[in-house]
Amino acid sequence: MTATVTQDTVILTHGSWRHRVWQHRAFAPAAIGLLGFTIAIIGIGIPSIWYDEAATISSSTRSWPQLWAELGNVDAVHGLYYFLMHVVFDVVGYSTLALRMPSAIAIGIAATLVVVLGRQLSRSRLGVIAGLVFVFLPRITWAGTEGRSYAITALLAVALTVVFVKTQSSSRRRWWVGYSALAALSGALFIYLALVVLAHGVTIAWRLARRDRMAVFFGRRWTIAAAAAALAAAPLALEIIGQGGQVAWIAPVGPQTVEEVLRTQWFYGSTPFTIVAWALIAVGIGSRLRRHDRVILVTTLPALVLPTLALIAISVVHAPLYQPRYLTMCAPFAALAVAAGIEAIRWRFAAVSALALLIVLSIPQIVAQRQPEAKENSSWSQVADLIASERAADGPGNATAFIYGNLQRHPGATARVIAYSYPAAFADGIDATIITPAAQTAQLWETHSPIAESTARLLGADVTYLITSNARDLRGETITTLEQVGWRVVDSWNLTAVHVLKFERTE
Repeated sequence: MTATVTQDTVILTHGSWRHRVWQHRAFAPAAIGLLGFTIAIIGIGIPSIWYDEAATISSSTRSWPQLWAELGNVDAVHGLYYFLMHVVFDVVGYSTLALRMPSAIAIGIAATLVVVLGRQLSRSRLGVIAGLVFVFLPRITWAGTEGRSYAITALLAVALTVVFVKTQSSSRRRWWVGYSALAALSGALFIYLALVVLAHGVTIAWRLARRDRMAVFFGRRWTIAAAAAALAAAPLALEIIGQGGQVAWIAPVGPQTVEEVLRTQWFYGSTPFTIVAWALIAVGIGSRLRRHDRVILVTTLPALVLPTLALIAISVVHAPLYQPRYLTMCAPFAALAVAAGIEAIRWRFAAVSALALLIVLSIPQIVAQRQPEAKENSSWSQVADLIASERAADGPGNATAFIYGNLQRHPGATARVIAYSYPAAFADGIDATIITPAAQTAQLWETHSPIAESTARLLGADVTYLITSNARDLRGETITTLEQVGWRVVDSWNLTAVHVLKFERTE
């Protein structure tokens, strides 16, 4: 007997295969995760590196013993992240792409887990909407291009919550063990993630108030898991508290805090996105309350609200700790709250239109975040390009010296951070004022001397460049000092917040 395969059979089989892929539970989370990664990776290398990213570079490119020594004095709060980035740079080498790629990957994974969490709390439709909202949140489109830990904090926050929700539906103790271990890891990477764990405690407290028979059991398990995580993270937490002076730059809570909470935290610089998002959050909360469907509310709202309120309260009664980008970790819950509002819209066309409107409103932010000076108006990449082109024109036989002046808004650092960020442009140059390189100081930055005490280092140089900022501008005193030892200005450039002067010998 011979089997006959017709064209219709092939089409049916092919169609069935596509249908199975489309309907597979993993398809939507994976697709939205890939979308989140793709949005992050587009133009990721265009914005110039800025101060915070330079701190990552300075710390993560030194030797392991040198990094350990640094963390004993400063930046222990970022220690685990620096360890991670050290491994990345060891494996693939340092570059702008290597600096920011872990954040893009973290956003992709976090988007996947947002879909999973929405499915846990409601249904697949909510999860898909939440995942799409998440990848277009202006704060998330920013975090995915940032060489800092913020994208990873969002990933850990949603992962913690996925595991927490799973503990409520599974009798297996391993989920609580995993929750405790993940909570300890999260606190080690970013101590403020402990507030997400506390938010889960609020969720259980609500269940207790509702006289949920299982709440006592869950409450006991959560207490043990949270206590074990706190105990594991305690030594690092004490070290971080001891280094609290390093966040003295954070502004006190004031009138600007209202705008920071309502807009900057999750919606970055987009006022239209902010208005639409908060309107949808209000719709979602109201709809769930009317329907007495509060599962998503009691899990999402504590994680959305408690960390912000806690940091503001501590800032008021103790010392300023509130900073909008620290709350990037709560962006997954903002996405879920917005998604609840979209899902509550009964007319499908209107719901799709609301989601489409948010996506459209996010595009100007995505474009703005990928401009060369998008990060705090940093023009460092332009400075590096200028130096590289000038050195190429100077010729390979010329010895080049650099005088690194002050850095705007950061009195502890010098313009040498540009050389850390773009080392190729400054390779083999003479640092005229350095005393101790950053890696050898057990601090974040190098120590240096005034140029008036360092002119002897210019004896072997043919060309000298001064790089300084608007703040504490060193051009005047440097010109005077170098003219006295036989140098003259032959060219100058004014870039955003950075001035570059080129000197050559007069004889």
